[in-house]
Amino acid sequence: MKKMVTMLMVLGLFSSISLAQQQIKFGLGFEFHMFPSAFVMEQGSPLGVYVPIETSGFLIEPALSYYSYTSNTDWDESGYDDYESISTNWSLVVGAFKLFEKEKLRFYAGARIGKSWSTYEETDSDDEESDATVLAPTVGVEYFISDNFSFGGEGMYSMISSENEEDEYTSTTELTTLIPIFIVRFYFPLLID
Repeated sequence: MKKMVTMLMVLGLFSSISLAQQQIKFGLGFEFHMFPSAFVMEQGSPLGVYVPIETSGFLIEPALSYYSYTSNTDWDESGYDDYESISTNWSLVVGAFKLFEKEKLRFYAGARIGKSWSTYEETDSDDEESDATVLAPTVGVEYFISDNFSFGGEGMYSMISSENEEDEYTSTTELTTLIPIFIVRFYFPLLID
């Protein structure tokens, strides 16, 4: 967790220094996966909200995603104990991209990097917590309907790795997935002096 916070602080400092005295566009973006949401959540990549920051041919895009899934089982009069399980996942990922513009089209290439945190709770069981590192080389294109609104698509080659230490062993998990995403973005111009 400390490494992630340090990385975000360094990225923020670098961005603020390099973006000084330039026209900056801030925005808000929403993603829509091409896969069913149940599959996406299973793969550790819930839907997210993006905050694009654009300047001088570069795009820095923090993204936050969250989901929670609760299941209750009521055995009525069968004699079994009722139970509840809750799965929660949230992630913080930052993308850095080089922009290539041609008229109303903009292509971008770069990577997203960040962390994902998960918990699993079940009645009469110990809670399970895990975290994972996310690295996703990404390419995409967006079409500008107006100066401040775009829609587009991108492909992420998502690599998620996690390590879980138990008393007697350590398990390592790696998941790679190619994820197509549809994104709409709203930009708000801002001049920084």
